[in-house]
Amino acid sequence: MQHAVDPKNLLTALHYQASGELMRLMDGFYSNIEDGLFEMAYATDQEPQQRKTIDLMRELRFRREHLLKTFGKRLQQTATAWVEDNNGIPDYLEERMQAEQLASRCSNHFGQVLQSIAERVAHALSRDIDRRSVPICPEEVSYHFIMTCRSLEFDSESITLIQDLFHRFVLDRLGGIYGPINQQLMEAGYNTVSELQKATASTA
Repeated sequence: MQHAVDPKNLLTALHYQASGELMRLMDGFYSNIEDGLFEMAYATDQEPQQRKTIDLMRELRFRREHLLKTFGKRLQQTATAWVEDNNGIPDYLEERMQAEQLASRCSNHFGQVLQSIAERVAHALSRDIDRRSVPICPEEVSYHFIMTCRSLEFDSESITLIQDLFHRFVLDRLGGIYGPINQQLMEAGYNTVSELQKATASTA
């Protein structure tokens, strides 16, 4: 089948589409974070923990613009990762492991649609693509979030406090991004392995 759109251009466009949706999710995360941290603070009777949580709430309010800009910049830098094995951004093992743990709760839930996306991208680029290498998979999104927090010098305890809220308002809602991307790749004529096998069998 002849494809009217250059796959690299299509994947770049899809990445920026997904990035925009992710930034909207991050806005939602920020809109709810103060209430979430307030609830956490008063769910415990330990004064040091309450104080830590309230201080973090104030710090996040003060650093909102910086955090969102840094997160958005990291997303932009990974646009080429759809078509290149190495985008030149260094990897940090501790943060990568933390991201894997954070994403694990939703990775299985979105596994099927991510696998479909990976197979369609593999068809588009004529090379193998692992679903975990999709630049907007939960593991990558979590890694960008954790690295953003690190760049703002948040400690591990602070990141732990807000990661449940990040999971609720960002990671749990990634299906609204993955579904349309999978659909657009399918409409562009890029097939999953099973679809390619069926097409081959029907013409045999």
